[in-house]
Amino acid sequence: MKRVVSVCGIQTNNLKNIDIELEKNAINLIIGPSGSGKSSLAYDTIAQIGMHELSAMYSDGVNEPKYKVESFSNMLVTIPVKQTNSNNNVRSTIGTYFSLNSCLGKIFSCILNLPYDYFVLNKTDNVCPACLGIGYNKSLDANKIIDYDKQICDVPIRCWKKNKDFYRQIIKLYCEECGIDVTKKYRQLSEKQRYAILYGKSNKKYKIKYKVANHMSTRTTYYYGPMTEIPMLKTFSPSANFFSELKCDKCAGEKFESGHRKNVLCGYSIGEVMLMPFSQLNDWIKDIKKKYRSAGINFSITQLEVFSNKACELNLGYLFINRNIPSLSGGELQRLRLIQIFSSQLSDLLIVLDEPLAGLSTYEKSIVYNNIVSLSKKHTLLIVDHHEIFFDIAKRIYTLGPVGGKNGGKLINTQKYIESQRIFHENEVLPIGNVLNIEISSNVYNYVGISIKIAESRLNVISGCSGVGKSTLLREYLPQFFDNYLYIDQKPMGGNVRSTVATDLDISNRIIQLFAKEFKQDKSFFSNINRGDGACKTCLGTGQIVYGSQSQTQLFLQCKDCLGTGFDRKLMKYKMKDKCIQDIWHMTIDESIIFFKDIDKKIVEKLLRAQQLMLGYLEIGEKTSELSGGENIRMKLIKAITSDNKVIGIDEPFKGLNQEEVYMVVQSLDKLVSQGKTIIVVDHEDSSYKYFSKHIELTCQNGILCEK
Repeated sequence: MKRVVSVCGIQTNNLKNIDIELEKNAINLIIGPSGSGKSSLAYDTIAQIGMHELSAMYSDGVNEPKYKVESFSNMLVTIPVKQTNSNNNVRSTIGTYFSLNSCLGKIFSCILNLPYDYFVLNKTDNVCPACLGIGYNKSLDANKIIDYDKQICDVPIRCWKKNKDFYRQIIKLYCEECGIDVTKKYRQLSEKQRYAILYGKSNKKYKIKYKVANHMSTRTTYYYGPMTEIPMLKTFSPSANFFSELKCDKCAGEKFESGHRKNVLCGYSIGEVMLMPFSQLNDWIKDIKKKYRSAGINFSITQLEVFSNKACELNLGYLFINRNIPSLSGGELQRLRLIQIFSSQLSDLLIVLDEPLAGLSTYEKSIVYNNIVSLSKKHTLLIVDHHEIFFDIAKRIYTLGPVGGKNGGKLINTQKYIESQRIFHENEVLPIGNVLNIEISSNVYNYVGISIKIAESRLNVISGCSGVGKSTLLREYLPQFFDNYLYIDQKPMGGNVRSTVATDLDISNRIIQLFAKEFKQDKSFFSNINRGDGACKTCLGTGQIVYGSQSQTQLFLQCKDCLGTGFDRKLMKYKMKDKCIQDIWHMTIDESIIFFKDIDKKIVEKLLRAQQLMLGYLEIGEKTSELSGGENIRMKLIKAITSDNKVIGIDEPFKGLNQEEVYMVVQSLDKLVSQGKTIIVVDHEDSSYKYFSKHIELTCQNGILCEK
């Protein structure tokens, strides 16, 4: 049997007719700058070939593949595991995703001699009537609506910013009625006073005359605290940003109706077992094995035990069966998928991994690394990762470059690239200076508060083991302390099928307006939005043709009439500086800067921000859904650069970036600090720590997030 998987003449996306060979039962590595074609090679080509070859043998819904190659041989069945989580199904949990719920149901059913159907969550009779089996309800969150450091007279309720004149008057009158000093900050109030403001109702109605835009308005009403959710103004509707998923009061997150609690095994009902951390679940499984002997549950017990043990080994012991999939980070979901692979009875698979060490602490990296090495004895591994720990053990390393975008996709010298990433970049690190003591007492998830110190107007980096609460700190707690705060998460950018680099940089409309002005046409004439006169009639402005329904496997192909731009062919005759709007949509950011230099300074200004973050190779008409992880993060950072927020929390900005790219991102963050902004980053890229004024290693003590 040949010891290599061979793929020749690869031209998928930006790849330049390259040939590769993968060593079987070994680690094969792909490295290179962001956007150079690593995912195109690993996932869009090799993984797609392996999956297409398999599905063509049995599936009726096989579509024409999108990869472009001349030939391939000795391909293996392929399992692609990406570090992304696009699952938005609130009913999808670790238990349903990995078939652990069925194992638990079988155990309870067999031992208690009750029907299996009694222990499933897809029957309405079994689920909690209050949350309908979801385990939580969306409720207005007191922690999100309060600015703790604002005086009461200045309205510390964040969802009352609109019509503030009305709320300023009515809260003052209500506080006079209750004997609350309105010059005090919310933080200084007693628990009784806080409760009165949030949940109280006045004894009498107040007549308020208040400013609305350019006129005055009058409203007579009782005072109702924001947590009563009774509006004092008819137009009041709090934003979804002020709501949180709070554990259901009726089932406490167990999801089952209350009658299920009387059916227990070793002291726990099925709902309680589903809420046990895997670290605790192991003890329950041992008790079951000691107390009960039944051939009917042996397989289910083994499946649960293997999964739970491996979860603990991979430092995921804090997770539990009822944890919903959308709440997991991409790294957590990737490690859970790896458990499935580790415990699989299949062998000789080609497993493709995406940055498996990203987002992990030093200790966790060692554990996952050792598991991956062990996995390579049974399977062939293709890994996209820039960590040096893989360099010595990888049998083959393919380096793509020299840059990202259409000028990348070539095989370059691996040793030269690795040496370029070891160059030390000089960067002045500011002394810590003024320190903000942040202490908050409030219940969020399983935490009761935080106690940390942040360097003001400096770069701060936070690290810590998975599940300790780093993202919770950034997403839930810091907004309670800082009023002018922006949180940038690690999830892929949103948008729709028409979302492009141009729309995200907010230059799309401006370019369309330039053409409309130049040729004395209505703006709609050059618009590719739905129903716009300038939209391609074939694809309706989306730039792509979709084959198959949402219930089937869908194939997305570039529209041949507009070449993916979404613009009607009739617009090709309208040119500025010898370029039509379709030509501009295919320009890179670097090319666009030169083109618009003498035409529109505001467009150039926005393009330069992207160029400074090494995104100059992106085409401005490129779909945001097609951006790599590193590109996605840097596009989000552009919004931080242009925001007015004084404090910015960023979740894993260096994920998937090489050392040169990390340095460029740090320089952009330094510019924000020079403007007096406080930057708080959560990341585990060890090599980045030297650029930060303060490094906080987060831990949790008695439910309080604090520095180790």
